[in-house]
Amino acid sequence: MPNADQKHILGNKAVSRGRRRVIIGAAALASFLPALPAFAHHGWPGFNTDHLIYIAGTVSSDGVWGNPHSLFDVTLDTSLPARTPRLVIPKELQDPEDSIRVNAAPSYKGSQKGLEIVIAPPAWSGRWGLARALKIGERFQAVGYINRTDDGLFRPVVFWYGPDAIPVNQIIGNTLPVRAPLPK
Repeated sequence: MPNADQKHILGNKAVSRGRRRVIIGAAALASFLPALPAFAHHGWPGFNTDHLIYIAGTVSSDGVWGNPHSLFDVTLDTSLPARTPRLVIPKELQDPEDSIRVNAAPSYKGSQKGLEIVIAPPAWSGRWGLARALKIGERFQAVGYINRTDDGLFRPVVFWYGPDAIPVNQIIGNTLPVRAPLPK
């Protein structure tokens, strides 16, 4: 856990210097390289895109809702199914090349009891099905990627919230940022 000298305040939440660099770095890169494809702006290369994983739990912080990305914490369930349960897939990910991967994503097996979640800013998430900040205690499920250098940071390609598991796309376009081999 970073000490007070190693933390910065982002909105009303303390964010470690390392996580702040990951998030701000992606935004800064986008401002200098506007001709790059959308995935570069959204920082997918910073995440282990070879391995989709499923997580589930409850929102455990008010988070920071804004640009360049919204952040909040999720306390993970202590028992997860072997892979993604059957959930409604957003239309952007219904291509069999993507929906098969999302539905087959194995559950998180890491050591973290909670993860910091990075999602698209409110303007994008609002278009895709989340028009408000998530509330502490609210159910959260997602399929996405763990950060390559910070195993406490997770970026979904899709997530579901609330008791009705409302789906929210998190990718621009109609395909996953990287299509790892199909599961056998």
